[in-house]
Amino acid sequence: MELLNKKTGIISFLLLFSFNLSAQVNPSQIFAESYRYESSGDYEKAIGELNSVNGYDYHKFLRLGWLYYLSKDYETSKKFYRQATELEPMAVEALIGLCYPLEAEKNSEELEKVYKQILTLDMMNSKVNYALGNIFYYRKDFTQAEIYFDKVQQMYPFDYYSTLMCGWTKYFLGKKNEAKRLFNIVLIISPADQSAKDGLNLLK
Repeated sequence: MELLNKKTGIISFLLLFSFNLSAQVNPSQIFAESYRYESSGDYEKAIGELNSVNGYDYHKFLRLGWLYYLSKDYETSKKFYRQATELEPMAVEALIGLCYPLEAEKNSEELEKVYKQILTLDMMNSKVNYALGNIFYYRKDFTQAEIYFDKVQQMYPFDYYSTLMCGWTKYFLGKKNEAKRLFNIVLIISPADQSAKDGLNLLK
């Protein structure tokens, strides 16, 4: 009788163990389902899928930040992106993600802080340097804008946008020779560009 009880106990344990294994969900499958719902525009279900993920907290938070951004729930999006940055303080991608809801809210003050934080980790990031240049340019702080636009233009001398913005920044700073040189470069990159032509006409 004792032997039978032991066998029954072992069988029960094995059945329970196998049930637990089958109940565990493959994180890869969960993320795949989340991507599928996202591609169909069902962000609520894409978010819901991630609730059953155990572990992978950074990756889950990063994805939730993105999905809430797509859902236009910017406060919740920012919350998850910030949680991701707390888990991985050196992760540039989480900080860049945080910029999406901030940009949607047109929160330039907070954006400036996050962009500068990114540059402490990735000082030559061309997109962030360009974005900071834009912030200062539209504030008419051309001295600061010049610093960031120059950096991008020096890294990518054949880039249309940074060259054009550099040209206009130099123009507003009264650096006419540099502005003229840059507007002419823009016309090499984009020969029909009206903005560069307008700049050159103002310099005549």
